[in-house]
Amino acid sequence: MELKRYQTRALDALRTFLSAAKVKSPALAYADAIAGADLGNYALGGYTPVEGLEAVPYCCLRLPTGGGKTLLASHAIKVAADAYLDRARVPVIWLVPSNTIQAQTLDALKQPRHPYRVALEEAFDGAVAVFDISERRQIRPQDFLEKTVVVVATYQAFRVEDTSNRNVYADDENLEDHFRDARRGEGLDVVNDGPRCGEIALSFANVLHRQRPLMILDEAHNFMTGLSGGTKARLNPSAIVELTATPKPGSNVIAVATAMELKAEDMIKMPVHLSQHGSWQQAVAHAVQNRAWLARIAANDPAGIRPIALYQAMPAAEGNEATVEVLKAHLIEQERIPEEAIVVATGDQRGLDGVNLFDPACRIEHVITVQALKEGWDCSYAYVFCSLASIRSSGAVEQLLGRVLRMPFATRRASEELNRAYAHVSEISFAAAANGLMDRLTEMGFDDRSAREAILEMPPSFDLEGGDIGPLYRVPEPVKLTVNERPDTSDWSMAARQALRMADDGEGKVLAVIDAHASDEVKREIGKAMEAIAPGAAEAVERNIVQTEAAKSPAVRGVPFAVPQLEIEVQGELDLAYPESFVDLAGWDLLAHDAELPGFSMTEQPDSYEFDIRGDRLVYSHMATTLELALDGATNWDEAALARFLDRQTRQAHTGQATYLEYCRRVVVGLVQDQGMALAALVRGKYALKRAVLARVAELRTLTAKQGVQLFLGGVGVPANPVGALHHFDPNRYDARNPYQGGFRFRKHYYSAIGDLKSQGEEFECAQAIDRLDAVKHWVRNVDRTYGAYRLPTSGNFFYPDFIAELHDGRQLIVEYKGPTDPDAAEKNNIGLKAEETSGGRLLFLMAVKRDADGRGVTEQILHKIGAGV
Repeated sequence: MELKRYQTRALDALRTFLSAAKVKSPALAYADAIAGADLGNYALGGYTPVEGLEAVPYCCLRLPTGGGKTLLASHAIKVAADAYLDRARVPVIWLVPSNTIQAQTLDALKQPRHPYRVALEEAFDGAVAVFDISERRQIRPQDFLEKTVVVVATYQAFRVEDTSNRNVYADDENLEDHFRDARRGEGLDVVNDGPRCGEIALSFANVLHRQRPLMILDEAHNFMTGLSGGTKARLNPSAIVELTATPKPGSNVIAVATAMELKAEDMIKMPVHLSQHGSWQQAVAHAVQNRAWLARIAANDPAGIRPIALYQAMPAAEGNEATVEVLKAHLIEQERIPEEAIVVATGDQRGLDGVNLFDPACRIEHVITVQALKEGWDCSYAYVFCSLASIRSSGAVEQLLGRVLRMPFATRRASEELNRAYAHVSEISFAAAANGLMDRLTEMGFDDRSAREAILEMPPSFDLEGGDIGPLYRVPEPVKLTVNERPDTSDWSMAARQALRMADDGEGKVLAVIDAHASDEVKREIGKAMEAIAPGAAEAVERNIVQTEAAKSPAVRGVPFAVPQLEIEVQGELDLAYPESFVDLAGWDLLAHDAELPGFSMTEQPDSYEFDIRGDRLVYSHMATTLELALDGATNWDEAALARFLDRQTRQAHTGQATYLEYCRRVVVGLVQDQGMALAALVRGKYALKRAVLARVAELRTLTAKQGVQLFLGGVGVPANPVGALHHFDPNRYDARNPYQGGFRFRKHYYSAIGDLKSQGEEFECAQAIDRLDAVKHWVRNVDRTYGAYRLPTSGNFFYPDFIAELHDGRQLIVEYKGPTDPDAAEKNNIGLKAEETSGGRLLFLMAVKRDADGRGVTEQILHKIGAGV
């Protein structure tokens, strides 16, 4: 399964953190990993070490519900193996919060064709073994030598301080083989009583302690706060990686994914169409109708989607009417649903056990639960959520709502109705329902703006004959508030009094409607004044303002926005320009370069080996390296064997295997014969050598690419007849990572949200300058490394210009704001100007600065570039 961009970014951050932690303290490594990253409130404070494991690197990857944490965790194991652990096979202790999650994780990791298992198999050449914690006696010492061993457990298995109550700490003779070479002084627990008192405990906790496993925490952040430092130290992890939607303070977050990113990558259904009903019976009736309407639409979808409605019944307690039994009877008797289409999944009734809801033969269309599905249950066919309890109650609600947000097959559907989720709740008013739903979304990891924009009011009924019911158009209704009495407006402003219309609703109450055309300030004044008699009025106004702004955006109106792309011709083939294109243009021949490793050296200490790689010092203990040699059977290495190891561990897709193996052989021969390093020492430090080779080949590639860039700038490879390839901004998908939350209101942004823009600073001022120009038709904040972002190649990678604007005369303007310390600014400027030169007058490129050599500010620089003159 191909990783999404936000998942790749998270793994890149993990790689940066662990690579730095190999040669620095975890605190300094954390600073490296978050440098330049916008983590929002998660970046507050510095690194927080784990009590009792202060030297162990600990970090957190934050993904909202539906972000694919388990898949990311599977890939994280390989990243940790390469960047930090320096072991061919990796021991892993994978902790989850509940037995349900444990069972599901185990099922996925043990299933041969499941994407999670495939990720591990591909990473470790098929040498993978997965065990339930209850199967620990089946693990042989040889398994740790030959395979990546993954043990899945709940964190409760290690939680109790009294170790006599936990089998993982018990002395177990079945594990004796793991301790044949164990010695006192390794920090292992000992037996406290009985005939073996004082001896090393043959416990699974001690097995883990000796193996120094990678610890994966899947939503198990309570493990960090619920255990004492001594308990965590008993497990002796080499590194700790947490994945969660709700990080705790001190989690050391290094990567954050937002709901907007998940939406842009088709991971979740958005927006959520919300319908408020006066009774639970009405909520159920509309949920049934909603599901039937979706089923009719889904019948034409080639994926064979079967929409499912998920009901949260009230718990069986005094005073609760819509219990599981009552609801099921209501569905059968009143809504005429066949009993075989209904399943109950609660603590007592486990109707989903062994059921494959994705099976085309499955007839289940309605699932009733209370809170048994709040963790672990996952069926992306769930489209309709019906809560008969209050949506304002936290706990199970956000987890159940998360079930209907997952997108089937993580692929956008042709029918827009199938790209959205639907919620029916029993609340007094829509405002109360929407406020409660917004609270649940923010608890699931949505920012306030995304949550407001995501909640749309559902129309009162569905046309099952296929007529247009109008829920898909994002023009919001005016704010409507039902109150018991008319408010006193005597101290309101004249504009506010004129913007509010009131009338009796025919049921003894008053319906108040705020004029949709009133200014935002007037709407806020009314909302604030009405809050006392209509709780939720102020939030309803804020939601209306956000959605009104969204409805006006060029993207929602379907205005096209396309920008010329840079093309290049290499060996007679015309294509879009990539960083690799410059390498090919210059001609790549690895064997044409020397096989030296500048900066690589080794020093042998009494109890360790130290390797220097361009200033990074890697230290390996004699014991660890001797164990590693035993693990991989490397007792009789020669130069050829070490070269083959390097070839396997560092192989490059761009270089033929025979050529690359020869390069690795030359590296080894050069170090042994020319520099006099002992082959045995190089074998012990083979992972340090691996790092040096990877770094050197990457350096040679970059040098070659720089030569290619110079050739291209000089005219080599510039196409005589470009085809005029265009980059199209998708009006339906924009990844507004870390959305702008400032007070200044931009009026020309192409999308309703603006991604990755702070409310102050030089880039913010540049955005203001673009937005204010009469010549600009619309513009977009180009969020780097996200879906649909515009990019230009450099010798090292792509760069993503900060702003792309379309002018009223049809030209496109690219503005890259030059920061004070951008070492690649000159190359970016040259590439951008070459893109302008080859666009046939359709593209303009500006490297903007706060004030240029002629004393011009950003606005004047832009006007000069577009020919408006200043």
